[in-house]
Amino acid sequence: MVTLAARASERRTVSWAYAAVATTIAMWGYSAVAIKILSSSGLVVAFYRLWFAIVLLWLSALAVPSMRRRLGREWALGCLAGGSLFGLHQILFFNAIKLTSVANVTIIGALQPVLVLLVAGPMFGEYLRRDAVLWAVVALAGTGLVVVGSAGTPAVSPLGDGLAFANLFAFTGYFLISRRVRARVGPWEYVVGMTTVSGFVLAATCAIVQPNLASPSGWDWLVMLSLAVFPGTLGHVLTNWAHAHVAAFSISMMFLAAPIVSSSAAFIFLGETVTVLQVLGALVVLAAIGATVAQAGTVAGADVGEELAESAAETDAP
Repeated sequence: MVTLAARASERRTVSWAYAAVATTIAMWGYSAVAIKILSSSGLVVAFYRLWFAIVLLWLSALAVPSMRRRLGREWALGCLAGGSLFGLHQILFFNAIKLTSVANVTIIGALQPVLVLLVAGPMFGEYLRRDAVLWAVVALAGTGLVVVGSAGTPAVSPLGDGLAFANLFAFTGYFLISRRVRARVGPWEYVVGMTTVSGFVLAATCAIVQPNLASPSGWDWLVMLSLAVFPGTLGHVLTNWAHAHVAAFSISMMFLAAPIVSSSAAFIFLGETVTVLQVLGALVVLAAIGATVAQAGTVAGADVGEELAESAAETDAP
């Protein structure tokens, strides 16, 4: 029999889990502004964000002998696949943020659950309902309004929007592969290995493109370190912890606020303008995605519902 004290303790834990998700949303909103204000290119910022995190992650791995024993062949192969796509995501996301508006990047990235619906349904042998496809079309139309509404504003670049769309596919691929790998590999050792592979992908890209890795100066180093420690590492830890105490659907609904937080922060701290058409398009996108995830949680198969809910909760994680 569950005691009153146990119920009270459970309620406190759930409250802390919601607070953890809200904190992560705030940190990810901060990351978009931080990336934008740094004087270095998106590629340079992504490189240091990953390598600062790699050092911290391997220090934690070396401190836990049981984790080191789990770093075998299956771990290496899974991390190679997921890490390569995450590295591509980092390149595309950081450069898109640098080139176009935060609102465009985050709203385009919010389409991920729609893309997951189209892929995860066939992966799990689920029938795609007509109304789910209709909501996907509505979300795409809303994104079109965002892009059209932002045309001509100073902070927007067609190239940046194109990179944001490419990032949508890269991050979705990373997400789906990671879901498969995490069924056989522990979450913490996966993050360690995947981030390491991503770091080498960035290092190889920098060797080819040859950006100025010495360009950061002064406060840039502290800001990049904060990106690695807070949204890049702590944000993922808090979200994964919250998943054990709150339904994935609830977390995914909260994360629909992430583009709004990021866009508001960009408006306040960067002076990025947001047009009425952009706001209208953003509301259409978020409403359609919310309906898609809600529908998956009630009428679709459990696997697809969980897939969509978790994808919405991890969209464009920095």
